Amino acid sequence: MLAHRVVEHLDVIDHPRRGQGGGHDPELRPQVRAKLVAGVERVARAAAMMAGAPEPDIKIGVGSDSVVNEPDLTDRTAAVFREAFGPNAIPKTDFISASEDYSAYAAAGVSHSLFFGIGIYDPARVQAAKNGGPPLPFNHSPYYASAPEPTIRTGVEAMTLAVLNLLGN
Repeated sequence: MLAHRVVEHLDVIDHPRRGQGGGHDPELRPQVRAKLVAGVERVARAAAMMAGAPEPDIKIGVGSDSVVNEPDLTDRTAAVFREAFGPNAIPKTDFISASEDYSAYAAAGVSHSLFFGIGIYDPARVQAAKNGGPPLPFNHSPYYASAPEPTIRTGVEAMTLAVLNLLGN
């Protein structure tokens, strides 16, 4: 089950200019996934052998593809967001488990795609987590609860600005 869960959730968001050489080749992502799957299978078999257990029955689901933002659209939208929300409004370039369904949407032939996030927690709660307080739960956690204000207002404004930017307005 662990092997299945690990590989099923290998969907990541990738800023196209991250890393050396100015970016990632999107074709590399399936190769990386295959390497991770093979590694999980090796570890599961080795752990079973080490424990004297029978060979494990490893079933790995299909999972999701990576989300790769369009470089030009990312840069243009980041500039709009910085103008509207200040200099800290920058695209998050860390690899994260972005969305188990967004990659399918983006791969379905839409003409443009940009996955972005907005801050959802009260700044005092963020600071408390940084200082060793309770961790901030991710959106699929039963403990997730965003601050309604300004989260909803900011989300609507960000989406509106992103769409207007895409349309050239």
